[in-house]
Order: sequence, then structure tokens, then C-alpha cells
Amino acid sequence: MTPDTAQNPARPSCAVTIGHARPMAVREPQALIVSVDPGSIADQLGLRPGDRINRVNGQPPRDIIDWDLWTAAEELDLLVTHEDGREDLYTFGKDVHEDLGLGFETELFTPLRTCNNDCPFCFVLQAPPGLRPTVYVKDDDYRLSFLHGHFVTLTNMTEQHIERVLHQQLSPLHVSVHASSPAARRELLGNQKADVGWRTMTTLVDAGLECHTQIVCCPGVNDGVVLNETVEALRALGPGVLSVGVVPVGLTRFQSNPTMRPMTPAEAGATIDAIDAFRSAASATPVYAADELYLEAGRPIPPDAYYDDYCQLDNGIGLVRLLLDEVDDLAMDLPTEPVEGRLTMVTGEYGALFLPPLVELLNRVPGFSAELAVVRNDLFGGNVACAGLLAGADIIAQVGPRPGRVVALPRRAVDKQERLIDSVTLDELSAALEAEVIVADSPLELAVALGLLPPAEDDAVIWLSS
Repeated sequence: MTPDTAQNPARPSCAVTIGHARPMAVREPQALIVSVDPGSIADQLGLRPGDRINRVNGQPPRDIIDWDLWTAAEELDLLVTHEDGREDLYTFGKDVHEDLGLGFETELFTPLRTCNNDCPFCFVLQAPPGLRPTVYVKDDDYRLSFLHGHFVTLTNMTEQHIERVLHQQLSPLHVSVHASSPAARRELLGNQKADVGWRTMTTLVDAGLECHTQIVCCPGVNDGVVLNETVEALRALGPGVLSVGVVPVGLTRFQSNPTMRPMTPAEAGATIDAIDAFRSAASATPVYAADELYLEAGRPIPPDAYYDDYCQLDNGIGLVRLLLDEVDDLAMDLPTEPVEGRLTMVTGEYGALFLPPLVELLNRVPGFSAELAVVRNDLFGGNVACAGLLAGADIIAQVGPRPGRVVALPRRAVDKQERLIDSVTLDELSAALEAEVIVADSPLELAVALGLLPPAEDDAVIWLSS
């Protein structure tokens, strides 16, 4: 294939012209190609890693959403800037749903939309220096809400953003509400224009879009009467509000706002009772209590039916139930023949409340030894107790050397570069603990990694992260 023509027996010829893009007064996209599937349309066009997509049918794609929508067409014009600075315009035909075979550096080709609020419970504002760089990013981007379920406040959206969401039907979104009362919203979001987010949400719902919502419940601020009013207001918006998740506020030792404090066990129980009262009332909008509320209150985790389709799983609602159910299923499959192995399962203080049955189950395997290492989060302090935020330094200090053992961590505790939140890598952790370190998503994946079970056909989905 040459720069002038692109031949493919399965599709029409690809005519290529070379020119220069006209200057535009908009932020140019950064659709940097990092991978090209062998044999794909992009490969046949001659696109390579390092090239950039500037235009799709004359328009600059803002993100992977635009890319996926705009390239689902039979006729395409792609304006590409090659790594050496050349520009080519590719015009070609393809099947509507045929993928071009490109991988991009990031899903967002224009800058991330960051948060314009100053929430007193904001985790970013409570984080010490020296953590992974992503910890300090105040993400409030509606695109990541649509793509990955990130909760956003909608307070930073312009009319153009709202029009785009409506036009492209970017639904459902995931919205942090916290309160319906204007005064409470302004206090909880630290933003005198906090009402903008509520109005945007109602505009989208009134137009037929859907959203999942969350309330970060702060005792003495938006619990009790305020919580009841907020849930009632959300339910009044109708079936467009798909769910309401209520999670307790998480505070580190670096938090200094005098209005913020952790929930007591009694307050967690009272919040569960309030949610149960809403669940017993007729409504199309289900309300769910976070796992942490049950753990804090010392109450049993609800049964599977409580969580319906687990629509707030990424918000930590239902994770413990799924894990407990998978432990029960695992009991039927573990080997009865001897298997040599020694495991140290690292978890946070929450995990100490529900992981012992898994350890007991693994210890039933002849020849196998498992132990639970509960690590207190000294890095963050406060009421941070989930294993997903454990620091390497805390693990090293509290677990100590475990020669000859396998040390297991929840996969969510590490990023794609295999770093814990304080930038300690798995290799560094392994060296300090004098042990092999593995990560696992679920009891099933853990059992497979330990050689107790053969690889499963389906991917495991249950995080060992609470």
C-alpha cells in the first residue's frame, strides 16, 4: 500500500490526498495512536504508532466517544498527521460496524474536565504528598462518567456539554448528589453555584436520559432529615434516576474541616434503617446502603436479592455479598488431595470483618496453609480501612518478611504500572517481604493463581478490595 492509493479486495479503493489543516480556534485533539492491529484497515492505510488523528469527516474528535460514533459509517475521511510531520487525508469506504484497528494513548483527546468544587470531604484534598500522580487529579468529567461510571457533580458543564450529552445520548451518567437542598449542596460541595449540578441533572432526566446517583453521607450535615429529603427529591424525578447509593464519608488524618467526622456505629445503623424505610415504600428508584455502613454498624451483609442487578458495584455497593457468595461456591470445588502452599492474604481493617471464612476454607485443603494479615492504614489514618488504599510502606512495616510464602493483594490496590498508592512497586514489595507477591480480583482468581483450581473459562469480577 502506498501513500497515494490503498487497495483492499474487501472494500473500495482508498484515495489519499496530502494537504495542510486550516487553523482552527478550538483546542486541537490529541488522538495519539499507540497501537495498530495487524491486517486492520488502519494497518492497510499505513497508519503507525506515533501518528495522530486530527479530523474524522472534517471534525476534530474530542474523545473515544466521538471516534466510535463517527467511525461507525460506510464512508470516512481521516486527516492524519504522521510522526514525521506529514499530513495525509484518507478517504475510503468500509462496513458500518467494521473497526479500524487503532489503539489510542488515552480515551480523552481533549483535556480532562476537573472539579470546580471544594468539598470538605474531598479525598484529593485529604491526601499527603508523595502518592501516585493520579491521586491528585480532581476528575469531574462527564465523559468518564459515561464510559466508566465515575461519579461527577455536573457543576462544571457548559451549555455545549449539555447539548452534546443530549445529542449523543450519553446515558446513563453517574452523579454525585449529596443533597437536594440548595443550602446543604452549597455546604457539601463548597461551591456557591452548586445548584447548577442539580439543575443539569434534572434537565437531562427530563429529556429522557438516565443516571445512577450517590450520596456521601456526612453525619450531622446531610444525614437524618436532610438524607430523607434528598432521597425523596431524587425519587420524585421519576424512573430516569435508576438508583441511589448511600455511602459513609471517608476521612483521612489530614482532614481539618470541623464539620466533618466519621460515622459512629449507631449512626451507621440509623442510616441503614432510614434506607430500609425507603426501600419498603413503593418507588421505581431503588436505594442501596454501602457495604461500609453494614461493616461499621456491625450488621450482616444483605442477601443477593437486596442488590438487584448490582448497578452500583463500582461504588463498592454489593462487593462483600458477591465475595461471600463466591466463597460459598468455592467450597464445592477446592481439591481434597494435598496441595503444598503457604499464603498470606493482605487486607485492610474492613477485610478483617468478612475475609476469615475464605482463609478458613483455604486451610481445609490438605497441605495448604493460609493466614490473614490485617494492615492498618497509617498513611491515611482516619477511618480509611479498605484494602484498595493500602500503602506499600504500611504493608512492609506491619506484615514484615514472609520468606517462603505467597503474599496476595487485591488487584485494585495497584495501578497499571503495578504501584501501590504510595508508589511502592510490587517488585519492591516482594523484595522487602522476601516473598512472591501476587494480585487477585476474586476468591476464584486467587485459588487459580495458587494452583488450587484450574483456570476458569470466564473472567472473575469480584474485587478483594474492601
